[in-house]
Amino acid sequence: FSARAATFERGAGERASCAYSPQRVAMHTVSSLTRRGAGAAVRRAIGATSQTSFRPLGAARASALVPPSAAAAPVGARGGSIRLKSTSAADLPSDVDAVVIGGGSLGASCAFHLQQRGLRTILLEAHQLTAGTTWHTAGMLWRLRPSDSDVQLHTYTREMCIKLEEETGVNSWTENGGLFVACNKERLDEYKRLSTMGEYFGIDSRILSPAETKELYPILNVDDVYGAMYSPTDGTIDPAGVVNAYKRAAEKLGARFVEHCRVEAIETESYSSHGQPRRKVTGVRANGQTIRTGVVVNCTGAWANGIAEMAQIKIPLRAMKHAYIVTEAIEGVHPGLPNMRDHDLSIYFKTQGDSLALGGYEQNPEFWPDVDPNFHFGLFDLDWDTFNQNLEGHIRRCPQIETLGIKSTVCGPEAFTPDHKPLVGPDVELGGFVHCCGFNSMGMMLGGGMGREVATWVVEGAPALDIFSMDVARFHPKCATDARWVEDRTHESYAKTYSIVFPHDEPLAGREARKSALYDTLLSQGCVYQSRQGFERPGWFEPAMGDSVRCKEYDFYGAYEGGISGLGRTAPTKHDNHPHHRLIDGECTFGWGNSYDRVEAECRAARTGVAIFDQSYFGKFFLEGPEAMQAADWLCTARLDDSRAIGSVAYTALCNERGGVQCDLTVTKLAEDRFYFAAGGTTHTHDMRWIQSQLEKSGYKATFSDVSSEYCMISVQGPYSRELLSGITDIPLDNESIPFSTCREASIAGHKLMVLRLTFVGELGFELHVPSASAVEVYSEVMRAGSTLAAARGVPVVNAGYRAIDSLSAEKGYRHWHADLSNQDTPLEAGIGFVALAKLKTNTPFLGRSALERQRSEGLTRRLVCLTVDGERPEAPLHGKETIWRDGECVGIVQSAAFGFCSGTQIAYGYADAPGGAPLKPKAFTEWLSTGRWSIRDKGVDRPCTFRPKAVFDPSNKRIQGEYTT
Repeated sequence: FSARAATFERGAGERASCAYSPQRVAMHTVSSLTRRGAGAAVRRAIGATSQTSFRPLGAARASALVPPSAAAAPVGARGGSIRLKSTSAADLPSDVDAVVIGGGSLGASCAFHLQQRGLRTILLEAHQLTAGTTWHTAGMLWRLRPSDSDVQLHTYTREMCIKLEEETGVNSWTENGGLFVACNKERLDEYKRLSTMGEYFGIDSRILSPAETKELYPILNVDDVYGAMYSPTDGTIDPAGVVNAYKRAAEKLGARFVEHCRVEAIETESYSSHGQPRRKVTGVRANGQTIRTGVVVNCTGAWANGIAEMAQIKIPLRAMKHAYIVTEAIEGVHPGLPNMRDHDLSIYFKTQGDSLALGGYEQNPEFWPDVDPNFHFGLFDLDWDTFNQNLEGHIRRCPQIETLGIKSTVCGPEAFTPDHKPLVGPDVELGGFVHCCGFNSMGMMLGGGMGREVATWVVEGAPALDIFSMDVARFHPKCATDARWVEDRTHESYAKTYSIVFPHDEPLAGREARKSALYDTLLSQGCVYQSRQGFERPGWFEPAMGDSVRCKEYDFYGAYEGGISGLGRTAPTKHDNHPHHRLIDGECTFGWGNSYDRVEAECRAARTGVAIFDQSYFGKFFLEGPEAMQAADWLCTARLDDSRAIGSVAYTALCNERGGVQCDLTVTKLAEDRFYFAAGGTTHTHDMRWIQSQLEKSGYKATFSDVSSEYCMISVQGPYSRELLSGITDIPLDNESIPFSTCREASIAGHKLMVLRLTFVGELGFELHVPSASAVEVYSEVMRAGSTLAAARGVPVVNAGYRAIDSLSAEKGYRHWHADLSNQDTPLEAGIGFVALAKLKTNTPFLGRSALERQRSEGLTRRLVCLTVDGERPEAPLHGKETIWRDGECVGIVQSAAFGFCSGTQIAYGYADAPGGAPLKPKAFTEWLSTGRWSIRDKGVDRPCTFRPKAVFDPSNKRIQGEYTT
């Protein structure tokens, strides 16, 4: 196994035709099946109670959830989907507050939580509860995840299972623990990172030796095991049990669950909002009846595209076939054994009584492009040629498996996405349409937590946690609607499900979907691009390699021979030589990547000469109209009223009603009725959705237009940036003519552009916002002037990328949204209270004002802190999600980390909780922070740290003002 994924070396041949009729499985041994390469699927019968068993169809009665008439139904024309006769739902209500579509674990949870929040809610299920993907899920829950938000969501799901058992009497939770097996040091390091983060949340876990692993799970072969992590409070959720528990609890609150009620249409209304066309949900038509509603939640899993299409929406989701098998009884196996994952072998074990359920993620999965709306409680025939990849790992980890008989196979549909994260939240274009689908086989683990977040989002306008990584708006519309991009990225994310999550890994699929006008120019100079929202942004530069660093067409890692299963496309030949892949592999480590020297050189150029960054990746927007100023002043924490001069630039937060930062960006006042917004590229679609929705609610006469592709942004930063640009611009660039945080119109090489004197690296700098058609010529002129300057002054003038920005901005204490700043953090907590304080001294209303005023009065219960690791460059850098300790007490989690190449320090930012959770006023909080003994725990090792109340580099901000001392 390579560092970044499975080997991807074993190609699978063309699959046999996969019908999906439920059939009895002959009792072959695993070894005979792996040799013969043949198999058939069996339907798993599930009960309405928590005690679920696997029974070959025909040898057991259908469960309460599957009527005998359905279980005995003849195979249909499509090859065996079980079809129920159309039955009429009871009279549906004429109107409700929210309609949830889909009766699986996510739909049931959403319905419960929406009703709990006071919304009159109805759930509509086309067939029967759990009939889609929920009924055949393995149901394992792992509490320790690479994301702290995921940890909280999974923990809440577990807590809800326990709570619902108490309230409804329906059992769904078995706490049998979880075991992660590692075959190498890097993998065990990843587990140690998870274990360390779990300490903050009070999650018990321990790192085991191979011998201890064997003692815990006696049937495992541990000869090649490096170590393991055991989490005793992990467990298993019974799918039927939890759905029925949510149903009972929701109905007790007044919600309705209606089965055999197929949705026929999503009714919408078109309207104009300040001259811009908009649409919103007005109702749902089902069983010939119409329910008026303003909120529809799509929880239909693998069938979600069909519901989205009813609303004229496209989503980046694909249905794929995913499988596990159940063995005969194994001596030594019992229900008390923990669920086991061996990520290096890409497999898992789950006890099923005295048998094992064996599953994993193969490299050549099969897509299911023609999703059948009538497919329910059905399974596909298992393709043994594909599943054999997993079996080899299963046998390696437990040799007994090779001689066992197979009780049943379970190959069902699952919904997968381009980054293996769910699609959640309000649609970008259709008001009132909420996504909650695409859970990549993790719906059971996330079900409880995500139901709560969806309900909070609908009621309060924003989720309680930072779940941007799951927000449907993380995808740019151009990518989300590009079928090939979605398919390629979804394959890669599926195949890498169990890969180590390295901080600097990059996808190889779906590249070059969105590019700057400077893409080819920079590529020729060795730009190693990163992919963000489908956009190619500079990561770092390898000048000697030229355009050989280009990421080649996605080859599926050579996983397919002939055709790509289910897509009707010919598989490309695996690349024999792929320099870009090698470069990215060199970054896949928890140590120092191979780009270290190159990134350091780019950072030092920014501090001693000039670094030129292509930041065209930024989102760029215009807010215009007769009430644009009032709208901007309402949206933003910064003052954007008459007191702000035309030509000034404000860094500002945009807050939700709780005071959390929904967006952070810069706003340039071009005129009283025209403002220019520049936002981070990752949040382009997210920010646009938020601003448009709030503008519509405000009623201000202003339009918000996206001009991101129409402009490039060339950022020229460093002590000699002014000197470089002064010779090629037609305006003076001294402090008086263009003070910091102002904008001027100018020309370079005859091309008009905007010059914004801003920096995100802490140096004298200028951003050139250039029409895309002019970008190459303007950039070429900048580089020509740079070559002249370098020769005359003997200073470095180089291209630089975002890896350098990460280091430079950390030294200056600049915030990164979705890292150390999010919708759950207020400006006061994040240490950027200055963006709101001036307006808080006035009576001007703005979004989030009441919450910020209350927090100023009461004090803070948490605050962002900057810590630097003591000593020289550490043996390995920090990457975020380590734990923060003060005087021996765990008080927080590192949210972002970077090595400061120019300060020579390892820098970390994270939120520290106030002592005892009681609010502290800013002065008292600072005193408490300043007097403690600090450390960061990384992979179980404590690293002494120093608290930094000010920026690590140039805390007086003299360099930004152009004040340099020799």
